[in-house]
Amino acid sequence: MSKLDKYTEEEWNKIAALPQLVGGIIAGADSSGLVGTTKEMFATAKSYIGAREKYPNNTLIQAIVPNTKDPKVAMEDAKVERNRLVDQIKAYGVKSKEELATKVLAECSATMNVLKEKESDETVNEFKTWLLEIADNVAHAGTEGDFLGFGGVKFSDKEKAVFNTLKETLQ
Repeated sequence: MSKLDKYTEEEWNKIAALPQLVGGIIAGADSSGLVGTTKEMFATAKSYIGAREKYPNNTLIQAIVPNTKDPKVAMEDAKVERNRLVDQIKAYGVKSKEELATKVLAECSATMNVLKEKESDETVNEFKTWLLEIADNVAHAGTEGDFLGFGGVKFSDKEKAVFNTLKETLQ
């Protein structure tokens, strides 16, 4: 699927950036410290890249996730995705992680409306599932509220609040 077959460039940029943004708002919901934040970052990347194998028949997800088989293509795709993500965050013009979460959640709602018009129910449902998997994996990757690795929780109340809002938004 060529990204512009069904979508405007603006629509595509928002759709393609959304999975990483969802990981970002869950990671930003609560402080995990350096180690936890690193784990959350890797959880986002692993969930993102893993979708290529998990959803092999979903042309939308296949078009979003970079092809990592060819290193040159993978590096170019990664640059494009990074720029898309940075551009999207800049376009939001936010000053806090809370503002970013609000913008991304609104974007989720708008994106679902666009996808429902242009994609099959199965494609849309798998995309929703993928976004929730990313959020869940990130939420459980780090530990919030610990001290030197002791104590803390895997899925904090702040993460739960963002996750639950995301889940409601995607319905």
